[in-house]
Amino acid sequence: MKTRHLSVAVLACATLCLLPAAARSQIPAPQAEKIRKAAPEKPRVAPKKPRTLLIWNTPPHLMDKDPHKGYCIPYGEAAMKVLGDKTGAFKPVVSGDVAMYAPENLKQFDAIVMNNSSGPWITPTAADMEKEVFKKLGGDAKAVEAVLRKGLLEFIENGGGVVCLHFAIAANSHWPEFKELFGAKFTGHPWNEEIGVKVEEPQDPLVAAFGGKDFRLADEIYEYGPPYDRAKLRVLLSIDTARTNMGVKWINRKDNDFALAWVKSYGKGRIFNTSFGHRTELFWNPQLLQFYLDAIQFAAGDLDALTAPREAQPKRP
Repeated sequence: MKTRHLSVAVLACATLCLLPAAARSQIPAPQAEKIRKAAPEKPRVAPKKPRTLLIWNTPPHLMDKDPHKGYCIPYGEAAMKVLGDKTGAFKPVVSGDVAMYAPENLKQFDAIVMNNSSGPWITPTAADMEKEVFKKLGGDAKAVEAVLRKGLLEFIENGGGVVCLHFAIAANSHWPEFKELFGAKFTGHPWNEEIGVKVEEPQDPLVAAFGGKDFRLADEIYEYGPPYDRAKLRVLLSIDTARTNMGVKWINRKDNDFALAWVKSYGKGRIFNTSFGHRTELFWNPQLLQFYLDAIQFAAGDLDALTAPREAQPKRP
């Protein structure tokens, strides 16, 4: 199958009055307007009810060590907010306050976008423990963290959703269930260049943004390790090894199975993970923005898609 390049529109700058002020303040005005212009006008499907989305960033006490501060985190935040504000698919709420994961706060959300959030963010700090919501939970920081862990898992199990962007899958390495939840462990990024991307199920609504065709994309591309297993998740996109530089260093997998996006169920909830989300220009690429919006609508429960595991890659005609 022939591949094609994703088009990145060259967009003229215009007034920024429609972009949220917080997003405008974090990224240059021309790029902010590119994001606004490139975002879809409306969602692919109408929300079944009003939706509220938590856009979760790395907490302030961890941000100094975050490799994505000032880079794809503010761009991702701006893009996710625009997707909600412009299309009306959801109300965006941005936070890096772990108190959002207290059960009484988490219940206000339909889904979460983990926006390149990194580090052991589920662990409350001493300052966090002074917050009233945590005082009400009682106990020490370890006990409160146990409540937050349990609360997140129950939120998804009971019907919530999560979209995991790029490095977010590598957070909370001290919490084994976290990588089990998402279905894989980040083991490195052998590629930071253009690669071939295989659309494994062209008819799947979650890849409709790409027109059912393979494409090429430049980004920092991840390799995943255990517990990654196709028998436990449904891969949507993967590296087309025949059209990708396989001579790069630090490739560890021997089976040529390099997933780039997948979905899985967790109880009644829905999980979406993608490697895409490092280079800032992705956040004003119309096709990627549609891809992210579709993922959010899936996670929120509005866009139906199959999550049943598929162990083998589909055979090409």
